[in-house]
Amino acid sequence: MELYNPVHSQLTRYCRAISGNADDAKDLMNDAILVALENFDKIKDKGAFKSYIFSIASNLNKMRFRKSKFKAHFNEKEIGQIIDKSSNAEYETEFRIIYEKMLALPTKISETLILFHISDLSLEEIQKIQGGSLSGVKLRLMRGREQLLKSLTTRKQMEFAMLFLTI
Repeated sequence: MELYNPVHSQLTRYCRAISGNADDAKDLMNDAILVALENFDKIKDKGAFKSYIFSIASNLNKMRFRKSKFKAHFNEKEIGQIIDKSSNAEYETEFRIIYEKMLALPTKISETLILFHISDLSLEEIQKIQGGSLSGVKLRLMRGREQLLKSLTTRKQMEFAMLFLTI
């Protein structure tokens, strides 16, 4: 529990963001915790627990939806659970649009944006979760931001996305 408690809120946000709804997020989180506990003795570096459990959640989600190529649908009730800046209806609408556009990006790029901007993970932690190199993570983050901004249609959406992407 000492290792899990510090990452609980980040893992919760991540699971909600990649699964698309609260029920699937709870299932995903429970499954990830169960797998992590079952294999806890196999972890050589306990300091890497955060990237370990995020990798488990990521892999479980990929396995769960690999055949159906699932694209999560935005749920209006859950916007405050993913990120809560205010109860402003305009903010919620703009965030919903940006979130849907983010999920429409290629899976690896979308996952990178979610891990960095919603789950507040560092580039090094994302690299441990996704594998590859640190420069690859930076490149996916940069390309994801560019693709997301290109997909937005109004100036207001672009301004909001710039605000969201710099948080």
